[in-house]
Amino acid sequence: METENKNENAEKAKETRSEILRFRVTPEEREKIERKALSSYRTVSTYLRDCSLGKSIVVIPNVDSLISELRRLGNNLNQIARAVNSGYASVTGRGGFGNGSNNNRNDTVSPELSEIQKGVKQIWQSLNSLLRDAR
Repeated sequence: METENKNENAEKAKETRSEILRFRVTPEEREKIERKALSSYRTVSTYLRDCSLGKSIVVIPNVDSLISELRRLGNNLNQIARAVNSGYASVTGRGGFGNGSNNNRNDTVSPELSEIQKGVKQIWQSLNSLLRDAR
């Protein structure tokens, strides 16, 4: 059943939207529509199309700040991994970081950092899946 939904979504995504609908609203209505659209979608047209076709609208509060924080975390993690791989820092036995003065250069990321990177990747995948399902 899930595969059928994915196939239907893929087919719909390939369709060319060539028809244009225009309608009038007050400035207040326009502001309200845009605010609602941007809180749950990326474009007003996607939001209005989904509302009109009876699709459920899911709002995930503060998702942008969550994405931003996760992006910063991933960047910091990559900087640490580069420092360890280049010998500027080392991973100590307690999970801490040394100054790299032991000249024990590894060409691979330590197992601890590798596990953290996998965790961050899983979080990204889960978040992307949640957002894809919500939109």
